[in-house]
Amino acid sequence: MTIPLTNIGCPPAVLELILYLKSQGIAAYPVGGCVRDALLGIPPHDWDLAVEAHPQTVMDVCHAQGYSVIPTGLQHGTVTVVTKAGHVECTACRSEAGYTDGRHPDAVTFTYQLADDLSRRDFTVNAMAAELQDNRDFGLVDLFGGRQDLEKRIIRCVGDPQKRFAEDALRLLRGVRFCVKLGFDMDEETYDALVATKEGLTCVSRERVAEELRKILCSPHPSEGISLLTKSQLLPYVFSSGISPCGIGELEKLRADFTLRCGCLMWQVPDEILASMLRDLKLSNAEIHAIRTYANPTLPQGQDRASARRLRHLYGERAQDVLRVWQCRGGEVDELMANVELSEALGECVQIKSLAVDGRVLLSEGFPQGAVLGEILAHLLEVVLEDPAKNQREILIETARSWLSSQ
Repeated sequence: MTIPLTNIGCPPAVLELILYLKSQGIAAYPVGGCVRDALLGIPPHDWDLAVEAHPQTVMDVCHAQGYSVIPTGLQHGTVTVVTKAGHVECTACRSEAGYTDGRHPDAVTFTYQLADDLSRRDFTVNAMAAELQDNRDFGLVDLFGGRQDLEKRIIRCVGDPQKRFAEDALRLLRGVRFCVKLGFDMDEETYDALVATKEGLTCVSRERVAEELRKILCSPHPSEGISLLTKSQLLPYVFSSGISPCGIGELEKLRADFTLRCGCLMWQVPDEILASMLRDLKLSNAEIHAIRTYANPTLPQGQDRASARRLRHLYGERAQDVLRVWQCRGGEVDELMANVELSEALGECVQIKSLAVDGRVLLSEGFPQGAVLGEILAHLLEVVLEDPAKNQREILIETARSWLSSQ
């Protein structure tokens, strides 16, 4: 039985695909996150379809209509159809059995029954589908009370929560992520099961753990996410060092950037421990460098204009973010922030490449080649950091000659 829905904003290209599949005798249902978001009034980012047909059948009929089809995960029944609205994942309705590794089903059976597909999903708010009606409106298929849970603003597992988490331990972090993404609370029984099955996270790859951490920290409520991870004792399974972050209530003040918020979270964790922990999460070298920069920054002694230029020299485009983290941790750097902003607005020189002279100019003026040329440029930058008005060709050439003669 379906419940009538108002227009869920299904893109015309996706509707066209659903109608075409229907004309070929294949029932296709928007399912999961797109239905959840549409009910919440959030424009869905992705449109996934549950289809009551074998994936090879879907590929064949879509190819016959001229669609490009990617066999994304045939073993799990998923193919991706390329439409004008983007990629649409079409997954055969199926049931799953056996989760020996705590992450993946040992067996997948295509049942072509929507109810089986919905019953294998993680949380009730993700276990709803939309069924296209003859009048081209949609009806809601909600077998597990997902719409009611949306209204109650709770995250609750489909069926037995301990069973759901035992099947796939990544759902532990997904549960936290959906709470902070949507601003929901976790159902009490679901929370108790989350705590009871937390050791299952040892089965999850560190890359997948890191990806969930990214999404939690970039959510509208990152501090609540870290608090929930701490309270539920999941945090030691996320960070291998077993650290206990403090002062997490400030994360929302920073823009939704993973490295920035993670650096604030890891504030002044000893650098060697921090680097090891971040490598364990399989983060990229660029992410690791940025997080270490934010977690253990070096600030100049003063807050004047020269100090601002030196900070920009050290951190480039990250200078303001370094100060924002410092502010979140209680530092008084308002004057320095204002001077950094002014220095950036004025385009003041803070790097050798921005000097009014370069190595070629100095060579043309008779300066020696070799390492000394780099030393001269470094000295000139120091001069300009102190007084940007001296960043003029003739002044710098004369300054270089005076410095060289004094060596």
